[in-house]
Amino acid sequence: MKTSLQFFKDMGVCDGAYAVLERVFAQAGVTEFDYAQGYQLMLGMMDQLEVEATQSGEPGHDTAEGWLQWCYDLRTRPEAIMYFGDHIEEDVFRTADGQVHETWEAAQEHDWRRYAALREDHAAARVINGVRFGEGGAETWEVVDPAHDDLAGFDAFVWHDSTTGLNHRTDSAAEAVAFNAAQAKTLEAIDVAERAARIECRITDESGAFRAWVVAENE
Repeated sequence: MKTSLQFFKDMGVCDGAYAVLERVFAQAGVTEFDYAQGYQLMLGMMDQLEVEATQSGEPGHDTAEGWLQWCYDLRTRPEAIMYFGDHIEEDVFRTADGQVHETWEAAQEHDWRRYAALREDHAAARVINGVRFGEGGAETWEVVDPAHDDLAGFDAFVWHDSTTGLNHRTDSAAEAVAFNAAQAKTLEAIDVAERAARIECRITDESGAFRAWVVAENE
């Protein structure tokens, strides 16, 4: 991964560390420096870095250790790896659940199946049965949709509460409507999660040494 003085400035380096970098670049007579080589060089300048860091007084950069940690973290920052535009986009994709795929299409299909399964499980969990009483204690059950069906003709309502794992029975239509409304919010949450889910692509710097994940451009 290449670096330059402008690179470090754009990455947010503190003033004290930037002053050290200016001297390093000037002494080497270069405008670009290999990141790994430069990092090793910094490791050999701990005393000097400590003096500059103490003078800077900037939180996180007020010690040589803090400055080196910031520099170390550059290797995993996408904007650093992509800075010069010579990064490599690998055929490796990751969905929000951490699963890795060889193509964007495979990742997309995985997400589609994952959220479809969540909706299917949710649909099974929110089934409400309306109960009508008959002679001799007989009961007739019928699946109802409280959002659309008239519940006035039913004597009771039964459903399985997936949050408690228990079956619930009530003679209150209002309670059945409230349960259904709560379940509808769960479905809305699944929809929101699917819209927010992103497929990421793994990138490396031009040397292939440092990697990071970015949102796949196919989206």
